Amino acid sequence: MIEQAARLIEPCGDCGRPCEGWAVQLIKEGRLRWELEWACDNCGVSHDGDWGVAPDEVRRPILAEHGYRRLRAEGPISSGGKVLRAFRNAFGVSIGEAKQSAKELTEEEGYRGTLVEVSLLAELLGASGIATTIDHA
Repeated sequence: MIEQAARLIEPCGDCGRPCEGWAVQLIKEGRLRWELEWACDNCGVSHDGDWGVAPDEVRRPILAEHGYRRLRAEGPISSGGKVLRAFRNAFGVSIGEAKQSAKELTEEEGYRGTLVEVSLLAELLGASGIATTIDHA
């Protein structure tokens, strides 16, 4: 299981006291999942999470702490349909959004995302016979 987390410190939304939290993104059962947990000494613990693309409040701190990763195809891609399917399965995006992301995958800059996002995409592409590499963006 691949995961990334970022520690958060913010005032509690209920009482205003300092509150520690964790923003987490992971691959579980071959799917993206995100979780957000807060612990306040006064109010207790709150937890939220869901399947799919992480909301900005989870994704932003992970990127700030760990940075972007870049996914690039190792060679020419013979089947654009497999790439579009991988993007749609990983992120639940429209065909138009999948086409734009697929274009980025073959460009010099590559497709950028969190380590978790590009790892899932690399796994899906690899299962379709498309070799990729991941590096720091």
